[in-house]
Amino acid sequence: MRVLGLGHPLPRMVLNGFVTCSELPEVCRTFKPEVIVRLLNFCFAIGLVFLSSAIVYSQAIPPDTKQFTKDGVIFNYLPSWTLVDDSNGDAQQVTLTRSDSDAQIRVFIHRGRITPEKMPQARKAFIDSYIDSTAKQFIAMGAKPEQSPDSTDIGTNKAEGVNIKASLGGENGAARIYWALINERVVVLTYFGPDKELTKHQPAWDLIRTSLQIEQKKPAAKPSPKP
Repeated sequence: MRVLGLGHPLPRMVLNGFVTCSELPEVCRTFKPEVIVRLLNFCFAIGLVFLSSAIVYSQAIPPDTKQFTKDGVIFNYLPSWTLVDDSNGDAQQVTLTRSDSDAQIRVFIHRGRITPEKMPQARKAFIDSYIDSTAKQFIAMGAKPEQSPDSTDIGTNKAEGVNIKASLGGENGAARIYWALINERVVVLTYFGPDKELTKHQPAWDLIRTSLQIEQKKPAAKPSPKP
């Protein structure tokens, strides 16, 4: 094991967490002992940061997590949720529910690929109409929905959104709708249900939302040259 740029092997005592000036390479002995101690403390702190990050990441994803992989769409979800795939030729549509809850997660990914310049047209064509129809569902059930802007992350992408709140029979609920253009495909996620259920199942929603990926379009195969 060598120190980058120095070309000297790390002394055994350094690897064991101790250091003496006599065991350090000659170039290192030009530093004062207190400087070396500060450098070692800094390296130790960096190591703790990486270790803590690894522990948090391992705790964030349950070991029994399932993965949905189909037609370039990938995301993780909890096995306690039932997945129904209603995809068609125009879009991939997946709904996740639980038998013991009114919470619902919907994943919509349009199959067509568009450039960022076309995204405003896509929003007007089917995202805005979807938001309007969701609000009308609340109205049809006798509620008075209130809509406000919202935002989140879908995978590693920033997503715009709206939060449609309503009260049904004295119970508050919401439909949180978010959208983003990921690798040229329009993605729309919806988290719907009573507020208490949405709060209870937030980890399941976060798992799907943060793990979702869209594979890049594969380049067209080049025709083989004729002999």
